[in-house]
Amino acid sequence: MSPWPHPCRGVPRDDHSQLILGYSPFKAATALVPVALAVLPTSMVTPHLVRKAGMKAVMSVGLFLLAAGLFLISLLDVDSGYLPFLGGLVLAGLGIGLSAADGTSAITGSLGRGQQGVASAMNDTTREVGSAVGIALMGSIYGSHYRDSLPASVDQLPAEAAGSVRHSAAAGLHVADELGARGAALADSVKSAFMDGLSASLIAVCVVVLAAAIGALLRAPKTPPTAD
Repeated sequence: MSPWPHPCRGVPRDDHSQLILGYSPFKAATALVPVALAVLPTSMVTPHLVRKAGMKAVMSVGLFLLAAGLFLISLLDVDSGYLPFLGGLVLAGLGIGLSAADGTSAITGSLGRGQQGVASAMNDTTREVGSAVGIALMGSIYGSHYRDSLPASVDQLPAEAAGSVRHSAAAGLHVADELGARGAALADSVKSAFMDGLSASLIAVCVVVLAAAIGALLRAPKTPPTAD
């Protein structure tokens, strides 16, 4: 049996908390809890903020905060640790809490009471399509930058091992472990390439979110539409 991991099975998925911070799956999941802790209370106070400052201001601020959080995470490197990552998560969570509730109100309020089922379906559809497109965009950019950032020494590995390294950072670290002491340099290169790919994908999303923030600032109504 080959000692190298199959590119599509037997290794964990690429994940910053597990691959870079070295967290277990449970600890990695726990590390993301601050996002929920930021989103939930912010979403609860958003209607009050909209009444005070207007939907345009709240939605724009939310999107700018989301972009700022993603950009902060994009600046991290292999040695940054959890606290800077936490700062980016909290900023992004605050931005999601402010903008998501506004977006839902805008969609559901744009149609009459008899069409709320259509509004709800449209709200769900836009979220699902946006998530799918965002994941595809980030995955494509991440994969391209990750592979381009790997050192030429990967070509000197056995073909199956090199294929695993190029397929994912998690598989690359597994290959480095199998190499023992010789794998330390490969592990460092894989982690660095992972961060390069993560940074590039987050910056791309930042550009999209900033465009949405500017659009909200210019086009969003001051008060949310109300269903008749």
